[in-house]
Amino acid sequence: MKKILFSALALALTLGAGAQTVTSPDGNVSVKFYLQDGRPTYEMTYKKKEVIRPSHLGLELAKDKHASNGTNEQNLLDGFTVKDTQTATFDETWRPVWGETATIRNHYNELAVTLNQASMQRDIRIRFRVYDDGMGLRYEFPQQQKLNYIVVKEEHTQFAMTGD
Repeated sequence: MKKILFSALALALTLGAGAQTVTSPDGNVSVKFYLQDGRPTYEMTYKKKEVIRPSHLGLELAKDKHASNGTNEQNLLDGFTVKDTQTATFDETWRPVWGETATIRNHYNELAVTLNQASMQRDIRIRFRVYDDGMGLRYEFPQQQKLNYIVVKEEHTQFAMTGD
């Protein structure tokens, strides 16, 4: 029994060691990001209730002779380490030209995680924006020597929802 408890504790510490969390301005929505065996992973809660179970992120690249590494192109799925993390808050109100609402508030907290894939000497940034009513994410490719351009064959972003 002690061995099982110790193993569970060790796994929890491993998953939480490099975890980064960003919450919505009102504190209800929370997104946690971490690497699981070098693979980008995130999960989301609303009012401390799990909404998105651990889900992986990544891109499968096409083996294209014109891509930055030719037909030797590697996928952007795993083998990552965290290079940098940055957080920010944004709050603005703007007036649309037309619509049902006179003003729209754009208010979020942001987490930008820059990952390095050492095997290919390249970086990718995943940017999470967390609003009071949800979250969004996007992949960014900072300018770098080993990445002129890529051809994305398939996106492997997962959304492991807990229910309807």
